[in-house]
Amino acid sequence: MTAGRRPPQDLADFLIMNRRKLVRSVHASLLAIVLIPCLSAAQEKSESTRSSSEDSGSTAGKIVKAPGRAVGASVRALGKLIKPSPSAAPAAQPERTGLTSFVQVQMTSTPLGVVTTANATMGYNFTSHLGADVGLPVFFVRSPFTPYTNRDYSWTALLGDPYIDIHYTTTRSRATFVSVLTGTIPAANPERTYTTGRFGVDWFNHLEGDLGGGMRGFVPFVNFGAANGTVNRYYLPRPYSMARLYQTLGFIADVEAGGHFQLRPGYRIGASAYALLPGGRQTVFSRIVAPGSNVYGDCNHNRYFYHAFQTMSQTYLDLDEANPRLGSEIARDNGYSGWLEISKMRHVTLLIGYTRSVHYAYDAVNVGLTFDATSLIKFLATPRR
Repeated sequence: MTAGRRPPQDLADFLIMNRRKLVRSVHASLLAIVLIPCLSAAQEKSESTRSSSEDSGSTAGKIVKAPGRAVGASVRALGKLIKPSPSAAPAAQPERTGLTSFVQVQMTSTPLGVVTTANATMGYNFTSHLGADVGLPVFFVRSPFTPYTNRDYSWTALLGDPYIDIHYTTTRSRATFVSVLTGTIPAANPERTYTTGRFGVDWFNHLEGDLGGGMRGFVPFVNFGAANGTVNRYYLPRPYSMARLYQTLGFIADVEAGGHFQLRPGYRIGASAYALLPGGRQTVFSRIVAPGSNVYGDCNHNRYFYHAFQTMSQTYLDLDEANPRLGSEIARDNGYSGWLEISKMRHVTLLIGYTRSVHYAYDAVNVGLTFDATSLIKFLATPRR
């Protein structure tokens, strides 16, 4: 293909040609997300701090004082936003019921490519144990395989699969168990990438316990689950599964074991080892090689997602030695992760991690930013007199 300033023929070409504007828009959106709770908190604060003398004053006086109260409340709200979170353990605090909302950004950067997802979630906690969420992710992919000769990469942005999850949490004798059942709905056919074109089902389980005694602050955990493919997880995301470079279709189980340690209030480190265990026929869809592209890399270290958009396992023996039989191992992976989790700012949690994939032989930097917009949603949903 030749380079040129051809008019955009689809959404991907349009976003590639306007990637600078897109990046600025994403930055502006993230800034707005962080500033929105300030406005919400300011409005709540100004309502709750009205004195009886102000209520008995004239209407004109209230109008004159309103700007001052709004400015003062905004400053106080900003102070609360950056105020350190309470040092009490989350398990000691009762879980909220009612509406919930989260905005989450996940990014995985590797020498093979960069995948970023922005996800908005709305949910409802029916009890302190049972809740449900619905969400819609958007993918931003930086691929080294581009049809243009005047650049060595390309940006693509498309919708991911909408999803719904049901989660159950319980705590017994210093042990916490979380079970999450997630279902995804295909947003388009698989030729649009970022989807297998099939409904996805994922069952994820998390078990952790505080050892206490001389190991105070250290919490070991074990995760295990099964799915009909590598479904994206936004509830209790793991570094190794955040914004993968590929997606699979076919039965696959996963297991992870590790622990995390509370360094000080608002700072926690963790490490784990993981394994993906596929079974039966598998299909691997790449997120960095476009459908029908004649620009791609090699398949060294079992990186079939780096060589073709779609790779299917075979059920027969190929007599040609140059084309060996492909089995379920095309979706297999194992490795280890380490991360630092920072929750010093109220409503905001930042995760910075490192993952080493042993099977695919690559290193990845993982970044996850979660903003809790629950207070904002509840404020907007409260009827006004």
